[in-house]
Amino acid sequence: MNIAEAERRTGLSRANIRFYEKEGLLKPTRGENGYRDYTEDNVQTLRKIMLLRRLRLSVPDIRAIESGEKALPEAAAGQLDVLQGDIRESEQAYAMCRAICEDRAEWNGLDVDRYQSIVLPADDPREKDRIPPTGCPWRRFLARNVDAGLYGLLWSMLAQWVFRINPENFIQLTASLAWTLACGYAGWLLTFVFEPVLLHYWGTTPGKWIFGLSVRDEGGEKLSIRTAYARLWGVFGYGNCYSLPFFEWYCNYKCYRACKEEELPWDLENGCSIIVREREVRWYRVALYLLVLVLRAAAGYGIDLYAKLPPNRGELTLAEYVENCNDCLKYNQGTAPYVRPDGSWNKDLDIMGGSYTGFSLGDSAVSDVTVETDADGYVQSVTVVSDSQNGSCGYQERMTVYYAFAAAYAKWSWLYADHMRDDIIDDGWEYDAPDTKNVKEAHLDGLDFRYEYEFSGASRDNAVDGKPMPYHSVLTIEKE
Repeated sequence: MNIAEAERRTGLSRANIRFYEKEGLLKPTRGENGYRDYTEDNVQTLRKIMLLRRLRLSVPDIRAIESGEKALPEAAAGQLDVLQGDIRESEQAYAMCRAICEDRAEWNGLDVDRYQSIVLPADDPREKDRIPPTGCPWRRFLARNVDAGLYGLLWSMLAQWVFRINPENFIQLTASLAWTLACGYAGWLLTFVFEPVLLHYWGTTPGKWIFGLSVRDEGGEKLSIRTAYARLWGVFGYGNCYSLPFFEWYCNYKCYRACKEEELPWDLENGCSIIVREREVRWYRVALYLLVLVLRAAAGYGIDLYAKLPPNRGELTLAEYVENCNDCLKYNQGTAPYVRPDGSWNKDLDIMGGSYTGFSLGDSAVSDVTVETDADGYVQSVTVVSDSQNGSCGYQERMTVYYAFAAAYAKWSWLYADHMRDDIIDDGWEYDAPDTKNVKEAHLDGLDFRYEYEFSGASRDNAVDGKPMPYHSVLTIEKE
């Protein structure tokens, strides 16, 4: 039978049973899964222990009786004197209580000297015979939070750098919730990969180390891989309700309360215990925890910025440039890749039921992208020509070319590229803007930028009445 059944059969708690195991009074077997298996003999042993403990026999005396070093009648005879003294004390207490009743004593006139010998009843042995809880629930919770954050960073790197999943594309509520849930389970998967190894070889985890905690088995040794996995499964199931939303918080609260009374189930069932270096949290541990939070936030931001950069940097072949374009469209915009191998854009690609028109304001928008290479096959220049009778168009192409070619060739950081973008490729078109004809030129990090644009009739009335709003622009980015 498992420990829950042993609890039901004996009326003892897990902490009581584990205490007697630790004291060597009980030796259950272990099944193939590593969990304790209690037999009928074990249950009867526990009942015998409880009987003798109620007789005030000490645990060492019971151990000696069980091993045959001391005869039970001999131990019981020695206990008679102890119990006789208890009887005398109880009789004295009874007499004092009766005297208080007969005297009808009041609080203000209570004769303390007369009644000071009153004896209180003995404590229930089950309150003494239990493994003392480690406590410190907040430290354990925050340590788990630190570890979860580190595994979350690792998952962010895999998701954004390797699988090219951009969290910013999950803008709808249901998609955002689904992504959050998926990230939670991915973090737990990484926890199952790393935590047992850390506990086996190091005896702690980064979060536990920060708060001066470690995990040891019954013999004070580091956990085996198998025991560490079994313990972690208990944390995942019992302590976090398998990471189910809302239920997880309820389980966390239950564990918070239970942690103050006894060791938590995953430690009791696997013969583990939390070792605390100091009972009071030192100031430098709090400072280290806050520093980790700041570094974790900075690392997450850095991972996000690096993921937005194009995969190929420096001198670009035509194939690398095309890969940059399609990666930018897929990752940063959440759209399908539609730049052809020659660098032109596939405007006939079916997107959400219609052909691609450069994310422009009208169906007559046309943006042509041409790429020129040098004698060595590297991209020399890229030109985007946009024409429309319905207002501004081609911004998507200009922005993609800007990141895929200019930012990649110059090896700009995302922050710098983002800062310079509008200064180079923004035309200022908006409704009710005055008729404009302008040329922007810039020379940055070995690149020449020239952006000429003109538009007229940019008004809401023209848009409503279907009147023309001519727009023309040419962006050229060329290596010096």
